[in-house]
Amino acid sequence: MRTRTALTTTAVAALLALTGCSSDQKPDIAACKTAMAKQLGQAMADGDEAAEGDRPTECDGVDDETLQRIAGELTGDQIGRTVDDSLDDTTGQPSAECRAWIETELQGSGDIDAASGADVCGDLTDEQLNQAIEDVTNDLAP
Repeated sequence: MRTRTALTTTAVAALLALTGCSSDQKPDIAACKTAMAKQLGQAMADGDEAAEGDRPTECDGVDDETLQRIAGELTGDQIGRTVDDSLDDTTGQPSAECRAWIETELQGSGDIDAASGADVCGDLTDEQLNQAIEDVTNDLAP
């Protein structure tokens, strides 16, 4: 999670660096936001190696306050997706490694030693682990 936070922080810094000069042309806020979203995606992909961004030409004429608002919206959206992705990783579905450990335990002594499985299935709550054991038991049943 620290890596994701660091990446988001790097991306925010890159987006905020976009504030600065603007021209007299009528700004296209939607095009600017799209261009900034693309830059944010690239900064996230580049991680610690991300270069400081330049103001996209699509943002010419957009005032600094609007750029900062857009940067905040994009960053908030990215943080939301990051949190959602993190939650998706802990949906209670056992990893293949956890599932294999449960199968081995069931096929061995028939008893599950939860302490020995903490490293393999440690991301599951007790309820999720119990459900995973039940699921694997049912899958193994003839």
